[in-house]
Amino acid sequence: MEDYRELKVEADTFDKMRADTNFILQRALGMMKEKDSMEGKVTINLDIKLVPEFIPNFDEEIEGETRRILKPQFAHKVTSAINIKNEKKGNFDSEMEMVWDEDEQAYVLKYINNTVQRSIFDDDIREQWNRDGNNANVIEISEEGDFMNVPLIEGEVADETALPGPVVDYPEDDGYGYEDVV
Repeated sequence: MEDYRELKVEADTFDKMRADTNFILQRALGMMKEKDSMEGKVTINLDIKLVPEFIPNFDEEIEGETRRILKPQFAHKVTSAINIKNEKKGNFDSEMEMVWDEDEQAYVLKYINNTVQRSIFDDDIREQWNRDGNNANVIEISEEGDFMNVPLIEGEVADETALPGPVVDYPEDDGYGYEDVV
């Protein structure tokens, strides 16, 4: 029996630390495979503390009734971290410009207008839309709440009361070889 122990990581002094490291390493690898994670980390922390102690001196070569010794204490901690991220990202790119709104007394987003690319937000187009009677697509509503007879599409309407369906004077066979399914 030896009367000493080596202070090397591969020595039996650190058997428990190596066993714990192997256990954590195997669990980390299994978890990485299960979770389809391609990166992980195993960390080994070894805390060392030297504790001074005075013991009775029976060594004839050392003077005094007691002598000071240092007793090392080793504490290890083995951890693993697997990189599994759950993440959601978003982006708000409004293609709008930030402007100061006097009414709100705050910055707001406003459509970019009055450029080469025309839009309904351009000042001259908005003026045209806002003018009374100048817009052909404005629908007038009577006081009773029903629509007035204002055509929304220019041109002659054959029969405004007609419903979708067969057309009068339309040939049954159009020459394409299809038959109506009843």
